[in-house]
Amino acid sequence: MKQSLVLGGLLGGLALFVWGSISWMVLPWHLMTLEKFKDEATVAQALSANASVSGVYLLPNVHKHDPGMTEEQKKAEEAEGMKRMIQGPSMFAAVSLAGAGNMGHPLLITLLTNILSALLATWMLLKTTGLRYLGRVGFVMLIALTAAIIAYLPDWTWWRFSTSFTAVGVADLLIGWFLAGLVIAKVTTPTTTS
Repeated sequence: MKQSLVLGGLLGGLALFVWGSISWMVLPWHLMTLEKFKDEATVAQALSANASVSGVYLLPNVHKHDPGMTEEQKKAEEAEGMKRMIQGPSMFAAVSLAGAGNMGHPLLITLLTNILSALLATWMLLKTTGLRYLGRVGFVMLIALTAAIIAYLPDWTWWRFSTSFTAVGVADLLIGWFLAGLVIAKVTTPTTTS
């Protein structure tokens, strides 16, 4: 069981990493879902001038107030913010004031995350009984589908992530986990019931 767990984690994680590299660096589908501002330099200047720290920003943000505001001022600001949220524009964005930096560190973190997630999927698969090869692949796919629903649909629903961005993200996740599932199912020894 330990050997299956380690092999499933390592080889499944590598399958995910290779697929992710192809999906993002070779195929155009992710980049096709990303929009571009008309004047990026002006937006970048506005971000630098108005974002005090790197982090996730919400526009309008009705949940944070300037220090020293009275309760009445906070309520008025929240009401105005909710009105702007409904009318638009609104934004939910990750801002990095220092830029993206070198790709080496994020690639390493991605590889380790892929291995860890494949290890967890392998562990869950090893807890099943009586599944044949395609059933084990299907089990891994079910884990991926659950993760896609949990991770992508709330952002699509609440933050208005585009349907194309969401669909490509879900498809990318399912394809990657199908490939990882083929590998994980191959190296896991099915548990037999007694």
